Amino acid sequence: MSIDQLAAILWRRRRSFLVAFALCVAAVVAATLSLDKTYEATATLFVGEPTSQQEFVDTRLVEQHTRTYATLAANPNSAAAVAEQLPFGLERDELLQRMTFTPVERTQLLQITADGATPEESQAIANAYAETFAERMSELFADGQAPAAISLNEPAALPTAPSKPNPPLYIGFGILLSLFLALAFALLRERLDTRLRVAESDDEVLEQPIVARIPRFDGRDGRADRGVFDRFAILKTNLDFFDEHPARVVVVTSPGVSEGKSTVSANLALAAAADGERVALIEADLRRPGLADTVIADTVSRNPLGLSNYLVGAAREEQILTAHPEYPGLAVIWSGMIPPNPTALLGSHRLDTLIDSLRLDFDRVIIDTCPISVGADASLIASRVDGALYIIDERSTKRAEAVAGLNQLRSVRARLLGVVLNRSSVVGRDDYYYQQDESPAPEPRTPAEAKASEGPESLS
Repeated sequence: MSIDQLAAILWRRRRSFLVAFALCVAAVVAATLSLDKTYEATATLFVGEPTSQQEFVDTRLVEQHTRTYATLAANPNSAAAVAEQLPFGLERDELLQRMTFTPVERTQLLQITADGATPEESQAIANAYAETFAERMSELFADGQAPAAISLNEPAALPTAPSKPNPPLYIGFGILLSLFLALAFALLRERLDTRLRVAESDDEVLEQPIVARIPRFDGRDGRADRGVFDRFAILKTNLDFFDEHPARVVVVTSPGVSEGKSTVSANLALAAAADGERVALIEADLRRPGLADTVIADTVSRNPLGLSNYLVGAAREEQILTAHPEYPGLAVIWSGMIPPNPTALLGSHRLDTLIDSLRLDFDRVIIDTCPISVGADASLIASRVDGALYIIDERSTKRAEAVAGLNQLRSVRARLLGVVLNRSSVVGRDDYYYQQDESPAPEPRTPAEAKASEGPESLS
């Protein structure tokens, strides 16, 4: 993983990272402040006779004696003798756990350090241990059972500050650890998140061009929103300039259900009709038709005769075409009755006949199909038309589902026109611009008006 990829993940997961970091730091601070305070007091013993009383001092021998006494000081018998004199009720083993015996390198000094819950307790334990041990070893030395004389050199002073915990050290280390934990949490969230992630600067997704970004809006009232209408106008324009062979018959599908393919189909048809094109909108989802939930259903009455009636030979083409009352060039073909075998119907030659006929009468044919993952319906149609639009819900589509759908379209050699990001969070930042002009979407033009606007007179 590169630094750029890591930075992108951290930016996407910045909330998770910051929350995890704040919680970890708070836990470290709370744990540090809740720890019991421990005070350390150190008494120093001198091993051997004063230098003035020695003709020659063997440094290595003295250091050996000092280490020997450090070992003897940690003996349970020494601790038991000290515990009997202390008023704190400490057991031998508990006392040893509080003690530290440290020979000072290259000297004749032995430090005895004691931990205590209060400054007075630590000082009393350290001094009692040092004095008792020095007395016992001096007696043994006098009897010839100890290697060297030993005496108290410096009694323990009263501690002024606790030795544990060390808040700056603990909190500093905790902050460093919190950074790693928060980073691990952000990476884990990214790993477990199966949604498709698209950055604002991306012009491709899954190696397919993004031909439009559509914001979240009420699908049944989308035409009243000028900003949304312009998004579909941009989609239409991008399809027109896709290459030198514009796709006149377009199938609209998606990886899964409820991703907005019917809404996109309906509004794309309205945008093309508003520009003066003759458009046929076909509801080819014979499993769960979705145009009834779009703005089309508000103005075009549902025809009981539809695509399925035509495919079984129960209706003629002119019987299933329903004209739009406001857009003269727009005609809708509803799904008709729900058949028991939609795949077989859509695979029949009558669908090819219908598409060929519509090519002659309309400038653009938009076919709303079922999701690519549901049966073979969308695959059958996509392989027989000019191109396929792939609708992805930016907020809910799973990456694995999107990849599987694209692979299926490639397997039937469908011409992929691009991806439409529906319910995109990137768009919508130009709302202020549209607040200056709250006029509704443009009125539809007739084919004659559209043709006239393209003539030389329109340039004068």
